[in-house]
Amino acid sequence: MVKKLLPQYVSELICTRISHDLIGNIGAVANAVELMDDDAESLNDVKPILEVSSQTLTSRLKFFRLAFGLKNTDIKDINDIRTIAEKYLSTIGSRTSPINLLWMVHTPQLYKIVLLGIMIMADVFIRGGELSVCEDNNGLEIKAASPSPLSVGKLATLQKVTEGIVPEENPAQSAPLFYLMSLLDGSNVNICLKYDNNSAILQIA
Repeated sequence: MVKKLLPQYVSELICTRISHDLIGNIGAVANAVELMDDDAESLNDVKPILEVSSQTLTSRLKFFRLAFGLKNTDIKDINDIRTIAEKYLSTIGSRTSPINLLWMVHTPQLYKIVLLGIMIMADVFIRGGELSVCEDNNGLEIKAASPSPLSVGKLATLQKVTEGIVPEENPAQSAPLFYLMSLLDGSNVNICLKYDNNSAILQIA
């Protein structure tokens, strides 16, 4: 069961997931630097790689620091969180298949739950779409919607985790959901996932 595994494995899952999400761009920077060492005239070719990779790393690290790091009590402007979330989503989507963020959150203290919810639902896009985050008196609702099908496999895995089942393959992919569940463990807040081919809703209420 998830709750029995969380105290022992959640930190390992988070570290594995973060490493996975950063290693590609770190490798690209390392290869670009090596190329410049071998050929000083390659700067014009290497510069775009360095710019894109460094921007991606910066955006993802800022997001991960807030989502998984120590709670920051100095966060007062929810729009700062929105900007960090948008920049993170830009590293996942593409120019032809972006993930657009629809933001209806007004409580800064919810930022960790909001960011984890965004990370969870961003994983299910295949060809971009819209990710809406709505806060109301009942709680939070994060919805992923796309003209193209979402990843049914990833959604099915997330559904199993919400039901207390640890996936046999690549459990680190679900690290944001494991961590979110650990944060909410012992509270009266429930997590519910509903989905079809083109939309999925994560309710945290």
